[in-house]
Amino acid sequence: MGGDNVLVGLIKNSSFYKKPLVLVVILLVIAGGFYAYWQSPLHAANIISTNQGVTNNAIDLTLSPDGGLYNGNVKLPAEVFTTDTTYRYRYQVINQPTDFIDQMQITISLPAAGTDSTIAHDFINNGGATAATSELLDPQTILYTATSISSQAQLSIEFEVPKGFVTPSLLFNLQQQLTALSPLVWASFSLGLLALTLIVLLIVGVSRARGTTPIGDQTENLPSRLQPALVGILLRGRLSSRDLAATFIDLAQRGHLVIRQFDLREFRFRRTVGRDQLADFEQVLLDQIFGPTNQSADSEEVSFSLAQEVFSKRVSESFILAYRKMNALGYFRTNPLALHMRYQVIAITLFVVGLLGFFVNAFLIPDIKYSLLLWGGMMGSALLIYYFSKGIPSRTIYGDRELARWLAFRRYMTDRAPINYVAQSQEKYLAYLPYAIVMDAETEWTWRFYNLPFAQPDWYIAPNIVTIDRFTNSLFPMFGYLSHALSLSAAPASR
Repeated sequence: MGGDNVLVGLIKNSSFYKKPLVLVVILLVIAGGFYAYWQSPLHAANIISTNQGVTNNAIDLTLSPDGGLYNGNVKLPAEVFTTDTTYRYRYQVINQPTDFIDQMQITISLPAAGTDSTIAHDFINNGGATAATSELLDPQTILYTATSISSQAQLSIEFEVPKGFVTPSLLFNLQQQLTALSPLVWASFSLGLLALTLIVLLIVGVSRARGTTPIGDQTENLPSRLQPALVGILLRGRLSSRDLAATFIDLAQRGHLVIRQFDLREFRFRRTVGRDQLADFEQVLLDQIFGPTNQSADSEEVSFSLAQEVFSKRVSESFILAYRKMNALGYFRTNPLALHMRYQVIAITLFVVGLLGFFVNAFLIPDIKYSLLLWGGMMGSALLIYYFSKGIPSRTIYGDRELARWLAFRRYMTDRAPINYVAQSQEKYLAYLPYAIVMDAETEWTWRFYNLPFAQPDWYIAPNIVTIDRFTNSLFPMFGYLSHALSLSAAPASR
């Protein structure tokens, strides 16, 4: 797997790639959150209800010495525009009221005294009120009056005071600077964060992935005695549903399972005493399905038993044992499971920070509304790390050598030349089939035996299995279902 293909490998090896619907749903949820915020009353918190904070259709506001505009003890999200010498405030007080309003008065108490030459004021009317006027009632009070306010009215107050009137806090100044940033800047920050995440993942992937090429042209024999699931970890750095499907076929081929299939949706498994010894992770996997004694289970019973404990500890234990065995063989610098968990912790932390930042921004700092894009970008980066980091390999030089031998074996399985008929040709096909599934070569491997005689294996009982294509068309969908169910039953941290 060369460095030029690392990004493609990251995408193809991630469960995100195999579940595009999940991606769409997550993006829709995030987009819906943005839309709901922009349309919600919280975002429109600059609208004062005609029934809240109003006495005889009068509203009293206060400009505090720190630069905040308050209605009682509630700070209002007014827009503030800064010039060299003044602060200009704008605040929408009425937006399409439910009832017709005969008259409304709004007063603003200022922290210092001024005159008509130092204080500017205006009552902005969209035409929904018959009259909307403003005046400096006294040196520290501005009065806004509107009459005959219809249900279509949108009224905003605006005033400008010298900078000496207020002593803004550090937070106020920072908020002003952030508010002054254009939406394009915030969007650039958000997209830049996503791009930086992808670049970092690519750099990490390139640093961990050395070019691995097959040793020689092809090899006809198994390079080693690794079980199919372990070959899958060696190839992709993680266990997949495909590896689980291959494991069940391998267990049946070795005499540990007998499968009876009635149709595509109904099948039974019977555990038997195999011809060889089970690996520890295989033992745990079979015990989870059948228990320690031989018994049969149809598809509904398998699904039901797994559903009792969605994140089955026993299936998770099987996954953990498989990763541990690969790490003990020295094929990886770090246990792949530990590496995945490390990235998942980083991703989850980043997502939580982004989510908290989003809500803090939306509810406590609504003035800086476009900064929500930055928090959205942070959550998007977390999702990228969580899913794409699963495809980052970390093989040692010994792991690369072992993989090179298996890649040469894959060349043999995908060769276009048909297999010549010998007495043991079907046994070879069935023995190598699990490895073909792991290396995504089952179609090519089956095609090499397509014109040869085929007899139904003793471990697979199903009607009308007289050719190899009927065998594969019947077998593959069934194991795809089963492996997917078992994959979902393992705790996410162990996958």
